[in-house]
Amino acid sequence: MKFFSTKLIALLSVALVVNSAPAISANIPAITQYFSKINPVYVGLLTTIPSLFLVIGVFLTSFIEKKIGKKYTIITGLIIVGIFGTLPAWYQGSFALLFLSRCLLGLGIGLFNRLLIQMISQLFQKDNLKKAKALGLESACEGLGGIFMTIAVGQLVKINWESSFLVYAFAMISLLFVFVFIPNESTNKAEASVREVKVSKERKIKSILLGFVLFCIVLLFINYNLQITPLLIEQGIGDATNGSNMIAAIATGAFIAGNLFGVTYAYLQRWLLPLAAFVAGGSIFLTSWSFSVAFTLICSLVLGFAFRNIMPYFMHTFTTGGEAVAKFGTTVVLVAYNLGATLAPYASQGISLLSGNTSASNQIIFTGVGLCSIGLVTLIFNKYMTV
Repeated sequence: MKFFSTKLIALLSVALVVNSAPAISANIPAITQYFSKINPVYVGLLTTIPSLFLVIGVFLTSFIEKKIGKKYTIITGLIIVGIFGTLPAWYQGSFALLFLSRCLLGLGIGLFNRLLIQMISQLFQKDNLKKAKALGLESACEGLGGIFMTIAVGQLVKINWESSFLVYAFAMISLLFVFVFIPNESTNKAEASVREVKVSKERKIKSILLGFVLFCIVLLFINYNLQITPLLIEQGIGDATNGSNMIAAIATGAFIAGNLFGVTYAYLQRWLLPLAAFVAGGSIFLTSWSFSVAFTLICSLVLGFAFRNIMPYFMHTFTTGGEAVAKFGTTVVLVAYNLGATLAPYASQGISLLSGNTSASNQIIFTGVGLCSIGLVTLIFNKYMTV
């Protein structure tokens, strides 16, 4: 089949919504001021709590998929994102309701996240290089959606913090693409397909072990995102605005990596994971020595590029071998990623406790060394880095 089809384009439009939850991070100061009687810790959770409920959504997907099929499960998730994502824009009286809306936003994304990756991988199951390219594009679209949403929030917040939540209305455009271009598969046919190939116990164990490797990588990667602004302030070379630019640079590197992943994977294959982990760790470590915003910006760009090679690598590896394998593998990857993102603040506390040093530069050094260590381990045990 040709590479770009209406079905692939529809699925990629959904990918634009996947990474939208953190887009409202710039709103946190305004929301904290608005809900002045609420503990700021709870307000801060508005950016991370969707990741936890995304995991719950991933586990609910199988049950809902059996009842209504893949297409309408995706549509259900997009409707939840569209309604509850925009809820704060038209009702702001209750922090509890705002918090609930963020939980349901994550749940909605979780309902289609696994299906999105699984369906894209199934389109090219017989052509590994095309599958790698498609999963790279999916990753790139996630990054692009995050950039678009963050920029849109930055503009809408000039009106008021409530209006910025209107960015989640974009889910309705993705819903239209899915409704028009994705056929509704028979649930009986889907169940029969899952029964055809069972996931072996050995593959499950290897997948879970590799999932733990991904969990550790994400834990350290997100910690860099949390520490980069304090590091710039500590070094006396930047402020919160520069910190936001670093996050944008990571997203830009991620977008480039996603578009090039098919080519990158074709050349490096199983050596891609250790190399990308080394590059990510090295770029983080170098920022601890930086005396220039420009140099830190380049390091952040390289980090984004390296990390977005790691995610599609795991997706491609875990979804090779039939629908049942893709279903199990995608679940492992998404759970590992979102648990890593949710628990990253605790990793920061753990580093401070172990080292007895709470400085941002200390956090960055440990994070960089940690990723390089993972690169070394995956290099030594490289032949086990596939399932």
